[in-house]
Amino acid sequence: MKTVSSIRTVDILPNAEKALKLQAIITNNYSNVFINSSFNPFFSPYVININLKKILLKANVKLRKLYNLRHTFASQMISKGIDITWVSNMLGHKNISITLKTYTKFIKEEKEERLNKLEEISKKLNML
Repeated sequence: MKTVSSIRTVDILPNAEKALKLQAIITNNYSNVFINSSFNPFFSPYVININLKKILLKANVKLRKLYNLRHTFASQMISKGIDITWVSNMLGHKNISITLKTYTKFIKEEKEERLNKLEEISKKLNML
């Protein structure tokens, strides 16, 4: 945990919630949902990265570092028009200005794409 404010409620897919609840049942006598063979909190960047690599290869997705998933999530949500306040909350940013500052380039790309589409429509209308 980075800070006290980093503790927050996040939205997750129903299947992910179900999997977490099942895992919590398995480890209900321990303070952490994920534990290692010594019953300590599980965190192994090596194991996590190996498994991520396998998943990405199987899904035919370009390999990336675990932390890049955060940026992928944010940029995909923003480019799809998801409410910036919700995205900011899910990332744990104190306000949307941090989110906008970090991900503005993705919003600009969206704007440029829209302008290109409008230009294409304009050209087609001129041909009529």
